[in-house]
Amino acid sequence: MSWLVIDAGNTAVKWAHSDAEGNRFIGTGVEYRLNLQPLADRLAAAWRLPRPTAAFACSVADDETMRAIERAVDEVAAIDVQWLRAQPHFAGRGPGYGLALINGYRDPLQLGADRWHAMIAACAKYPNESLVVATSGTATTVDCVRGEAGKAALFLGGVIAPGLELMVSSLARGTARLPLADGRIVAHPDNTEDAIATGTTNAQIGLIERVARSFSAELADEGRPPPRLLLSGGRARSLFAALGRHLLAERIVTAVSIEDNLVLRGVALRAHAEAAEAPRPAE
Repeated sequence: MSWLVIDAGNTAVKWAHSDAEGNRFIGTGVEYRLNLQPLADRLAAAWRLPRPTAAFACSVADDETMRAIERAVDEVAAIDVQWLRAQPHFAGRGPGYGLALINGYRDPLQLGADRWHAMIAACAKYPNESLVVATSGTATTVDCVRGEAGKAALFLGGVIAPGLELMVSSLARGTARLPLADGRIVAHPDNTEDAIATGTTNAQIGLIERVARSFSAELADEGRPPPRLLLSGGRARSLFAALGRHLLAERIVTAVSIEDNLVLRGVALRAHAEAAEAPRPAE
């Protein structure tokens, strides 16, 4: 028995086949939306084996992408996709038993489903710790979670900014003479391509570092330990060295780690919570 968990993003659809207990992924994959072959056909070809018995998904994608996912799941398994949104609070069941996370957004349902499920997975892996969860994709998001032993974790809020590629492409689209650059990151750029690459990368690093420093200072004022920094998304590895070097040396954070498939892991935990709460059929 296998569950299909799906993360539908702005540029790609990621998925994993979870084992029946939800403790591990037995296969993962990604399909990019921009491709000549219809997305539904590509997804159906990838999802035939193992045949899923349930499908759980979160999405920040458009309606067309969500419909393609639904068609693919129906074709391979004749089941409906259970779309998961953000919640006012999460209470873990099964593999996530004991985890509690409160959504501090003014309107909890406005929070992106990907951010919410990434935080669920982060809190499950690092219980009782305060966390900065930074995801670098089409958009860069940096979210703060306050953790404390014996209490529910609290998502305080976060920031959203254009991702690295979006920053670079916006310069090319919005200016007359700046190219779509593919330069290097150097200390003192002496050409336009390197200037754009270095400037946009430093903007990403600076955003994450500023949020981490501010949150760490807030926790220190409350007599709490510094947060842990988690990096996820396509650009996580390119940001890891620069962020770790400064923040660890100054003890702004306790650790810096790269977390793969954070959203998918959160969706799997949520799937088990949803399944545990579902009414059992009468015998």
